[in-house]
Amino acid sequence: MKARKRPWRFALLAATVGGILLGTLAAGPAQAENGQQRTGIQLTALSVESSTVDASSGDGTVTIDWTVQDGDTAATDMLGSLTVQQVGTDGRLVGAPQALTFSFQPEWPYQANPVDGSMASAHYSYAFPVPKYARQPTARWAVVRAEAKDDRGATLAVGRQRLARYGAEFTATHLVDSTGPAYDQLGQVLGQPEYLYNADASVIARYRLNITDDESGFFRGRLVLAGPQGATVSGTFRLVPNTDGSQQCGDYPGYDSHDVWCTVDVTIPAGAPAGTWSVSRLRLTDASGTVSVFRGLSQDPVHVTQNGTLRATDFAISPRQYNNWNGTARLAVTMKPAGFRDGIASVTVLLDGCGGSVTKNPEIADDGSISVAATVPPVYTRKCAVTGIGITDGAGDTAAYGTDFHGPALDLVATQIPDTAAPVVNSASLDVTSVPASTLRRNAVLTLDVTSFVGVNRFSLTVYDASGQPVGGMSGGISSVTNGPLELQVPLYEGLTPGVYTVGFTLTDAGDLHSQYGYPNGVGLPVPGGPLRITVTDD
Repeated sequence: MKARKRPWRFALLAATVGGILLGTLAAGPAQAENGQQRTGIQLTALSVESSTVDASSGDGTVTIDWTVQDGDTAATDMLGSLTVQQVGTDGRLVGAPQALTFSFQPEWPYQANPVDGSMASAHYSYAFPVPKYARQPTARWAVVRAEAKDDRGATLAVGRQRLARYGAEFTATHLVDSTGPAYDQLGQVLGQPEYLYNADASVIARYRLNITDDESGFFRGRLVLAGPQGATVSGTFRLVPNTDGSQQCGDYPGYDSHDVWCTVDVTIPAGAPAGTWSVSRLRLTDASGTVSVFRGLSQDPVHVTQNGTLRATDFAISPRQYNNWNGTARLAVTMKPAGFRDGIASVTVLLDGCGGSVTKNPEIADDGSISVAATVPPVYTRKCAVTGIGITDGAGDTAAYGTDFHGPALDLVATQIPDTAAPVVNSASLDVTSVPASTLRRNAVLTLDVTSFVGVNRFSLTVYDASGQPVGGMSGGISSVTNGPLELQVPLYEGLTPGVYTVGFTLTDAGDLHSQYGYPNGVGLPVPGGPLRITVTDD
């Protein structure tokens, strides 16, 4: 059966987290289009075919059967999920939930389809693969949640207590997973700001790490940051399914739960104590519920500030207009710090479009200002904006400004000096003015004396016959020329008949301004010294 596209299906799968379909979907009657009540979706049967299973070999399965009814005769499709999970001796759920997905209309990656029945009452059966590992040699498993949604909007959500009456549980024998997950390469994500200003709003510190677990595979984790005055904050992360059957942990796709990369977002609330916040603890849990805890960490700090003790004023960037048309331009970003102790240890300047820098122990000028150098790449950088300034004094106090650090806004923008003058040709000459037809094919050399503020870096030229029709030409890029001679090759192709030919050309500078010379019908400017003519003669 060909799967049909279902735009409504994503709402259900998008709520799947760690194998559990989350939400506050309500079972019960739905409203028909005429406003009359109709019977909604109901789970009418649920059972397991075996009460015990040996899963220690890795291929143990338990067949689960269930029946779902839909009272809406107009409904044609349904999808849903059963959640199977370990239940501890104290009744608490243990380890990673396992999602068993089903779909009335067959479609990957849904695992189960009806074995008989119709939308009105569909019977499903699936050989559930029981995980090989658990924390104990035997573990009790149960169906702890059921959810469904049809293509008319009716929904079903049945929790653990209501499912208990079906007795859909079994006991499995496992290999014991006694080792929790391990990790390496814990660090900040690329682009994580070194400074974070949290006076007015919370800020986020982002980390990434690689997690391995050779037995049951990774499930979830928690990363704790420690800050001043004993304050701590944490962020959680877990491996979750995607709508295409793959898995995801933060920003990273996961194809093997035994070796995954994850990103972690840790929120530091507005007004949390200013100072250095560093990773202090990491807790990792695998799918069997086995836990690893790593304490005593102190790495990858971020500097949180409200610009309370240390602060700065009188920000400036100079020059406001730079000339990078023919090389790298240099800028200076200046400011006046106040409230600092033991001098200024470092200043970090971040810029958009140009190169920032970190200056250690900057010199404090007589007027109280400090200066940080910035560089602008040649030619194509039209604007350079300061997006972040972070300052640390000798006592460790910090201040942060600009959008990159979530700090007070900065209005520090320098722009490229405009290109207002197209290239000018002062003189033009050809190395030959007459060539025998027998010597073709060959090139003539056109020498130009040019003046260009930003530099000529492209050209095109065309050879025309006596009637003004093009018979050859050439174009391309060249090394920038601002003043002096520029040599171009003029192609004279084999087969040109004897007669007089003229050359027209265009010069384009780095700012896309161009000048045209010598084209037929008076297009462009006349060539200084007269038209460029080449006569092809008989042998």
